[in-house]
Amino acid sequence: MFAIKHYPEHIKGKELDDYLANGWYRMGQTIFTTHFLCFGENFYSAIWVRLDLVQHQFSKSLRKIIKRNNARFQFHFGKAVIDLPREALYQKYRVTFPGMIAPSILDSLQDGDHFNVYNTYEFTAYDGDKLVAVSYFDLGEDSIASILGFYDPDYKAHSLGLYTMLMEVEYGKIQGFSYFYPGYVVPGYDRFEYKLRIGPVDYLDLRSGDWLPYASLSAEEVPIYRMRVKLEILRQAALKARMNLPFNFYPLFEANLFGYPSLPFFDYPLMVYGGETAEEDGHYALVFDPRNGQFQLLLCSNFDYSLFYFNDAYTSMFSSERHFTQLILMEQVLESNAHPEVVLEALLAERVRGKVK
Repeated sequence: MFAIKHYPEHIKGKELDDYLANGWYRMGQTIFTTHFLCFGENFYSAIWVRLDLVQHQFSKSLRKIIKRNNARFQFHFGKAVIDLPREALYQKYRVTFPGMIAPSILDSLQDGDHFNVYNTYEFTAYDGDKLVAVSYFDLGEDSIASILGFYDPDYKAHSLGLYTMLMEVEYGKIQGFSYFYPGYVVPGYDRFEYKLRIGPVDYLDLRSGDWLPYASLSAEEVPIYRMRVKLEILRQAALKARMNLPFNFYPLFEANLFGYPSLPFFDYPLMVYGGETAEEDGHYALVFDPRNGQFQLLLCSNFDYSLFYFNDAYTSMFSSERHFTQLILMEQVLESNAHPEVVLEALLAERVRGKVK
């Protein structure tokens, strides 16, 4: 699956290392992975990145930010603390934050609970006695994951958001960790680009599972782009076979992250719709899997409790002409092949057998 969430009751350092190395990240007390995102009506790839701390050297401009702020502020590393001064600073930052953010530090880090299954540390910066910046990061055995950072908006000119992350990197280098994980970046969506400023990061390649230089990732190789191109090729092949199949965005692709993790929710953000089955509540979906380069014909079924996951206000945001908004489960892979004509032949065979309306 592209989107998965686990609920660990405890997690050791090596376990966290393994999760991070496979493109996972913690959200509250859970840990998850996803490879696609939807902001508004636009769909993107989530590209997981990491920094090799052994090889890393700060650029001249970043050393300048660190040196200037280290001289300006008093700073401290230690075990994570959640208290009233930190919460007050978080709330001041939250008012100015442009996107969605948890209502409190406790909600963000621990889902409101008063225990933490992760080994979380913090970096704090003070202007005299005044707390001006905080960041929280988890420690594995060989890895660091940057989790949450916030600062006093009155000190925006000091680049404190970037500074706290740079100091996390510095901590990792001094302590002998091998990798620093800032989460994902989103090509085409600038809000996450600051993570690329920390140094020459690598990205997790979906096809090989290897970490490759992010600088080598071309726009054409971004998974969501490849999927769109390949599905358009499939649609053109369908037109030649006298099948006019609509292309649809599927905004409910992250249902696996919202509960019932054992159910096989359809988690492709893009599909070519193959029609309803002759039996009630069934659908054919044609997809392209960027992990193995295969087109697939999937038999899917409706999930009748969609409001448990997505309310009407959310689904009504999307136009029925461009989006498929029925929550569905993947029941069976009917065909998988690198050539679109093969999966189209399988769909045509379903039509001949009278299984498609």
